Amino acid sequence: MTKPKQNNSGSTQGPFCVWSGIGITNFIKLMRLRPTIRPSGLFRLISSGLFSISNSCLGLLENLVFSRKVNRTELEPPVFIIGHWRSGTTLLHNLMSMDQQFIYPNMGAMLFPSHFLLTEPVFKHVLKYLLPKQRPMDNMPVNWDLPQEDETSIMLLHLMSPYLAIGFSDQPEVYDRYYELDQLTPKEEASWKKTFLYFMKKLTYKEGIKKHILLKSPTHTFRIPFLLKMFPDARFIYIYRDPYKVYNSTLHLRRTMFGDNGFAPLNMQKLEEDMANIYLNHLDVYDRDRKTVPEGQLHEVRFEELEADPVGELRKVYEHLNLSGFDDLETNMQPYLKDQKSYKKNKYEMDAAQEKKIYERWQKAFEMFGYDRLPSEQLVKARVAS
Repeated sequence: MTKPKQNNSGSTQGPFCVWSGIGITNFIKLMRLRPTIRPSGLFRLISSGLFSISNSCLGLLENLVFSRKVNRTELEPPVFIIGHWRSGTTLLHNLMSMDQQFIYPNMGAMLFPSHFLLTEPVFKHVLKYLLPKQRPMDNMPVNWDLPQEDETSIMLLHLMSPYLAIGFSDQPEVYDRYYELDQLTPKEEASWKKTFLYFMKKLTYKEGIKKHILLKSPTHTFRIPFLLKMFPDARFIYIYRDPYKVYNSTLHLRRTMFGDNGFAPLNMQKLEEDMANIYLNHLDVYDRDRKTVPEGQLHEVRFEELEADPVGELRKVYEHLNLSGFDDLETNMQPYLKDQKSYKKNKYEMDAAQEKKIYERWQKAFEMFGYDRLPSEQLVKARVAS
């Protein structure tokens, strides 16, 4: 198994876990799913249960104050950043979020989706000191106002999410059917849509002006037809990356996220097998569904090209999707690009056997995106040629 080189950042997740914002009703539903609980997961389970009581109380109070205004809020067509985990979705999200025409979930909306309208003015200033400076899985900076994934928020609000895998990694039957959402009952589908729309309206209401919502969640890659029915004018940006990097980085992500937030004992062999299968499924689903997106509403980005020339690649995104405001974005993102120059990625060591295993599992990705087969073979060929 490929292991990342140790970093010396000393970053930790902090006192919160993904379940810290759950309400009491959903916490009870979670317990009825009978999670396998390892000793190290007991504390986060108990603390999340205690948090759930206050979350529900604060959520009820927020509904009393804001629900009518939120329900009257109108939405602009959203923009979805999609692609497999660790393919560069966070970088793309961070860059595009600097365009003032977009709004997005921040840390408050992700952690406490049921009451962030009510509590963020206070929580932002109190809890920011408890947040880690870097994300444990990739050393990316953590900041209250940086954009976050909406899938975590949605999971906390109705539990119909593949992210249940974080707590139930040994029980795929709990979460498997929440990828494409085509197996939902009519009641579940109505609940999922209602919750998602209300969350988006809350984001728009908080902004005080109607803007496009910029969302980034790899799970949405599986839901293109479903989302197009909800938002016929939605735009999608699919980002892809060298499969070797994705494989090793996603495995590290799972080890970190499931270790810091999960309940069940970790079985890395099963986590790796599950991850490898999900990647292939995401390729098949995306390859099928991208043909259903209307012309001018989908653009594909190669991570390596975005990293090498963010200005040029984002210009292509804006031109292809007919988005305005690129000049302002180019100006706004310069400080971020300057900071990115000092960012240090996790480094992974692979031997020839590991390379071969990844290629054999994910050959479709190498062919679909045009990546070299085996780095070690390429190196040998280069040495022979020289």
